[in-house]
Amino acid sequence: NRDGSGISFIGKDCILEPLSLPESPGGTTTLEGSPSVPCIFCEEHFPVAEQDKLLKHMIIEHKIVIADIKLVADFQRYILYWRKRFTEQPITDFCSVIRINSTAPFEEQENYFLLCDVLPEDRILREELQKQRLKEILEQQQQERNDTNFHGICMFCNEEFLGNRSVILNHMAREHAFNIGLPDNIVNCSEFLCTLHKKLDNLQCLYCEKTFRDKNTLKDHMRKKQHRKINPKNREYDRFYVINYLVRLSFHNLKFDCSTANKIFLRTN
Repeated sequence: NRDGSGISFIGKDCILEPLSLPESPGGTTTLEGSPSVPCIFCEEHFPVAEQDKLLKHMIIEHKIVIADIKLVADFQRYILYWRKRFTEQPITDFCSVIRINSTAPFEEQENYFLLCDVLPEDRILREELQKQRLKEILEQQQQERNDTNFHGICMFCNEEFLGNRSVILNHMAREHAFNIGLPDNIVNCSEFLCTLHKKLDNLQCLYCEKTFRDKNTLKDHMRKKQHRKINPKNREYDRFYVINYLVRLSFHNLKFDCSTANKIFLRTN
């Protein structure tokens, strides 16, 4: 059915069973582990790191626009789900139709299709993907909390550490006044530290993100300007903090039980 805006809906009573999410080719590291994502409509594939190219392809070649795609927790599973669904029913059962150049002659008019979470099925899919993503992140976080074989090198003094990740993080906070937060609030710690280390190797300040001519100049700058901290406006770091996965889930007006909140906010070491 349709409302006055021309947007197609599937009523909730049409969803007779829980959505069946596609298996992740790369397991819990979907985006990192899988080499490509297919187009919803054709056999074109694009690297998972270049989802913008896939979205551009779908707009130009197939005239479909996906709203708020950055809020989708698992881009690959989302695309695979709709790729299957569009083989089962017409696109107009799911998407609103946007007519371009509606006042022009008929042969110059074009129809584009908008897929968004106004559609109950799309909203539920996004929520389920986000809950699954949060579950995976919490499992990864717990594994890192219990890991006693973490190996890392301080990016400021090159001292080597072996044990729990908290040892190197506490060392950098205590000895170098570099604090990225409580260890138990961080996930994918090795990748996080590697990302920061690469920036310093490229002679880039972690806070203002300016580039300097040599390491000594960079060190003096960060010390004098008190820039031994990360840039809070850089969204690249969001994925390393568990709270951001909770915030995204709250965006969809989902409810959390106490046990989930405790896993996120309380230290359990």
